[in-house]
Amino acid sequence: MNIQLHCCLATLTLVILSSIMPVLAVEKSDTSPDTVSSTKSANAIQQTTPMANNQAIPSVGKRPAQDKVGSTPPEYKRPNRWSLTAGGSQRKDWLTGKNRFDWPSEINAKKTLGLPDWLNASLEFRARYESMDTPWVRGQTGSQYQIPLQTVLWMEANYQALRVGFEFWDARQYGTKAGQTLNTTMVDSADFPQIYAALSTMNLFDTGLGFEVKGGRMTLDLGSRRLVARNAFRNTSNSFTGILFRLRDPASAWQLQVFANQPVVRLPDQANLMLHNDYAWDQEQKNAVFAGLFAEAFKLPWDTSGELYLYYLGENPASTNNRRLFTPGFRWFKQARKGEFDFEGESVAQTGNRYDTIYDVKNKGTKQDVSVEAFMEHIQFGYTFDLPWDPRLVLQYDYVTGGATSGTSKAFDTLFGARRWEYGPTGILGLFARNNINSPGTRLFVVPHRDVTAFAAYRAWWMANSTAAWVPANLIDPTGKSGDFLGHTVELSARWDAHENIAIEGGWTYFMKGTFARNAPGAPTNHDNVNYVYVQTELRF
Repeated sequence: MNIQLHCCLATLTLVILSSIMPVLAVEKSDTSPDTVSSTKSANAIQQTTPMANNQAIPSVGKRPAQDKVGSTPPEYKRPNRWSLTAGGSQRKDWLTGKNRFDWPSEINAKKTLGLPDWLNASLEFRARYESMDTPWVRGQTGSQYQIPLQTVLWMEANYQALRVGFEFWDARQYGTKAGQTLNTTMVDSADFPQIYAALSTMNLFDTGLGFEVKGGRMTLDLGSRRLVARNAFRNTSNSFTGILFRLRDPASAWQLQVFANQPVVRLPDQANLMLHNDYAWDQEQKNAVFAGLFAEAFKLPWDTSGELYLYYLGENPASTNNRRLFTPGFRWFKQARKGEFDFEGESVAQTGNRYDTIYDVKNKGTKQDVSVEAFMEHIQFGYTFDLPWDPRLVLQYDYVTGGATSGTSKAFDTLFGARRWEYGPTGILGLFARNNINSPGTRLFVVPHRDVTAFAAYRAWWMANSTAAWVPANLIDPTGKSGDFLGHTVELSARWDAHENIAIEGGWTYFMKGTFARNAPGAPTNHDNVNYVYVQTELRF
């Protein structure tokens, strides 16, 4: 499907939706699409807001030390503190009439260009330098650095309930040499992850329900983001072409999303072309469908929230993995609050069929079409101390199946999820994925200033199955003789929002190689531990 067809799909959706506009009305909201406010002023407001149980949420202070017990530091509540990546298209929630996070109030595209009320735009640019000193992937021989650049322009026009928009995304890299790590998570030159038309109302047929239908090419960001995400640290993002329906309770007690689409394949995907940032139109994955139902409840007992979902991914039999996967799951969590405990648990199963590598008694691998019986478990407990800097300590544990035997694959597929916030930086690193891991860990977050956040993290990594692959490293020992211990990681990271328009972030990750990382067949002969550093800045207008 070419770009003209995307435009046609978005236009057709617009025409169809226009025909039912008379029965849909958008309620007037205090927050218009171009309303902006600075983080400092928003956080300085000293008032309370109602909770689900009609109590009051204590306010946050102008400084973290002034945050009241029971309040949620905004730095710990996604998406109030948007990552250092393009977010202009994600700010406005048309079913609540509110902005999910703040935008520059003085210097921004709308004000600078003098755009009319019905037209919104944003321009964002991110530059990062990242460096890794020691190989850990099969075939790597030395150090590597990369300078990924991300430039994103978003524009959206709206008329009453209708809106149409596009997002132009240019992701490039410099510094990579032939033979080094390079893929489509790093390069996607001059393409459109979003070209869409949408219709929204806060009062569907006078029921008070919020309703939205969106068609065309779009990005998705659901729940914990472990399975479906709009990528943040990564230089490119997942996108899909299809249709999305969203229904929301007027009291904000629940929300339901239903979608059906085709995953978009980023092109070119040959390393020699990406090395020079060559251009090609992204295309939908042929004869593939990704569909799902995602339900959320925001006002469960004990001030908790929950999610229940089911995804289906079906691919062309001629594709590499030919996945036909059903992925049901649920998540239950409590938001972090100062002076209180919080928690999160997510359990995901996976069934269906796929092509996977099966090893015989001579350890020779062949691709076979096998059934899937895989699962992922995540659990964490946290506590936010009633101290200056709002320190929050989190204990977390992940167990994800991997490997395959004759007739059955236990290799869990993370679908279109993200992983940076739990498993460390991706980019040229990307040590671990949600497949074949058994990993406890801990993190400590601090907020020294409303504009400064930092964290330190430690995790130990084992494989759930010693005879299965460590997928990101492309290493496997079918005999299991190399053991199951992958190693330890230590990570430090800090972010400074220096100005409304400018944010800076840097970090260091240290990977101490375990027995498997050193001794598996094909592992790099350099057994030194791995140092990875990065620094990046985001400019928003």
